[in-house]
Amino acid sequence: MLKKNARVLTAILLIALITFSSITLLARAGRALKVDLTQDRIYSLSGETKKVMAGLTHPVRLKLFYSRTEALRGFDSLRAYSNYFSYIRDLLREYASRSRGKITLEIIDPRRDSREEREAIQYGLRPIPTAGDDRFYFGLVLTTEFGREKAIPLLSPDRQQLAEYDITEMIHGATSRTKKTIGILSTVNLAAAAYPAGTARAMGPGEAGPKGPSALEPLRSHYDLTLLTPHADLRNLDAVMVVHPRNLPEQTLAALDRYVTAGGKLVVFQDPAFMADPALSAAGSVYAPVPGGSNLNRLLAAWGCEMAADRLAADPALAPRAPAGPATLLTLKGPAIVGKGILNAGLNQVRVLSAGSLKIRPVPGIAATVLLQTTETGCTVRADDPQQRTSESREAVVLGVRLTGSFRSALEGGPVSDPQPAPGPAAGKSAVVVFSDVDMLTGPMAAAAPAGGNADLLLATMESLTGPVSLASIKARGRIIRPFSAVDRMEERYDDAAAAVIASLQAEIAAAERELGALARKSQEEEESLLKEEILHGRKKAEAKIARAKEELAALQHGKRAMVESLFTKWKVFILLGGPALVLLLPAAILAGRMFAGMDRLKRKSWKRGIW
Repeated sequence: MLKKNARVLTAILLIALITFSSITLLARAGRALKVDLTQDRIYSLSGETKKVMAGLTHPVRLKLFYSRTEALRGFDSLRAYSNYFSYIRDLLREYASRSRGKITLEIIDPRRDSREEREAIQYGLRPIPTAGDDRFYFGLVLTTEFGREKAIPLLSPDRQQLAEYDITEMIHGATSRTKKTIGILSTVNLAAAAYPAGTARAMGPGEAGPKGPSALEPLRSHYDLTLLTPHADLRNLDAVMVVHPRNLPEQTLAALDRYVTAGGKLVVFQDPAFMADPALSAAGSVYAPVPGGSNLNRLLAAWGCEMAADRLAADPALAPRAPAGPATLLTLKGPAIVGKGILNAGLNQVRVLSAGSLKIRPVPGIAATVLLQTTETGCTVRADDPQQRTSESREAVVLGVRLTGSFRSALEGGPVSDPQPAPGPAAGKSAVVVFSDVDMLTGPMAAAAPAGGNADLLLATMESLTGPVSLASIKARGRIIRPFSAVDRMEERYDDAAAAVIASLQAEIAAAERELGALARKSQEEEESLLKEEILHGRKKAEAKIARAKEELAALQHGKRAMVESLFTKWKVFILLGGPALVLLLPAAILAGRMFAGMDRLKRKSWKRGIW
């Protein structure tokens, strides 16, 4: 009996050991077996990121600093970071799994006054103050065995759609041996750009002086920037950026022409009215016809893109506020950012001020792609008098375009100072990107969007031109927090149905408040007691009207909330009862099938015996 019990116990232990070992092996082996079932594949890496991972030649350590202890305390301001941390952690694990062992991920909780916190401060991570003396850290640091360090001081949920871009750019920048060289030819100092009082009032409060770095500053950590003189040599430059090309000498135009026709990459920011131009400030006017204007039409017109020197783009649909004058301060969003598949991936908004109108015409061998434009409600106005529209029609105004192909010289027969053509980086593969605004590079305009704004547009433009790994092609990630689109549509339908009633109630409240104001003024002027009683009666009547109208408005809002809550309640009941019902239904169906099968067998046996 004892031997039998021992054998049973041994068998149980062996089965448990085999089960535990199998689960452990399957768990480890299953880590590589992953399926991204999200609609936008937010946990999958893009093709360009995989190229960067495949090109890693030496180990890289990623340190993810996250104040888990502070987050667990449940401060309301930190709850938005909790889900974002899970997303970033899973995304970094995907990086590590794709790196063939080259990336090591380390997750660190920098508690107060700990060695980890001192390390986070040393790397330059930016803490978020919390209640008490504690600090919340959420940043990413990259280190290599050669001593190179790069950091994202704060992983903000606002940049969730650009998370892969930021991480891949950091890895690529830290592991690349050399930086590309960009030459900048500018006739203005963007760092010192300041707007006149009239322009500042049109832009909004606090926008007059320099506000943050210009859009050129983020380029310094990715490229070697070289400031060019008008007579500089453009050879051996990976790209050239021309800012506010006003009164450029013929020698400079010829050098740019040779550079592009030899396969160079050129980015042009021109403007019919650069509002922060010192010459414009000296003119003493918000808008000036000539001093603040610039263009490169001498070259660009021959290549299929020309900007009118006396017209500005306007669009009331894209104006962030309702100014007294025309809507020339535009915030481009959604369909206004056209070329998202080329270099605008991840852009949320681009701000422009008094931008020009680009006209595109076909040129053999050159392909033109629109990048930025107004909506169909756009129009053009006069640069010297923005109150005057140049036409009554409404149409999309082009603000940014990309030209690619084989470029012929735009200055054939003109003066040539250098008999030797400047060799481009890749002859026959020229590219020119043109934007009709210079204000978009200034600090006040570039600092408006924390993520996916003007600075990201410039950086993506350069990356798309300088290659070989085009990080700009990394598509924007989907949102980890999905909107309740069905609920939004229900609320919109409800608001549309109740719009007339709400407008009537609001008008009734406004009329009653005006009546109260009139009665208050009358009570101060009149002294007779009879009139005072009449005024008091009128006040009570008006206050009763206001209270009744507000109650009806509250009832309408309550009805909308009740409609949404009833929908959520129905789905909760369905989810809570649907699972158990399915679990019970399956064995019930199996049991019923067995019962019918048993009855059928019983009938066949009875038939054989002659009972039936």
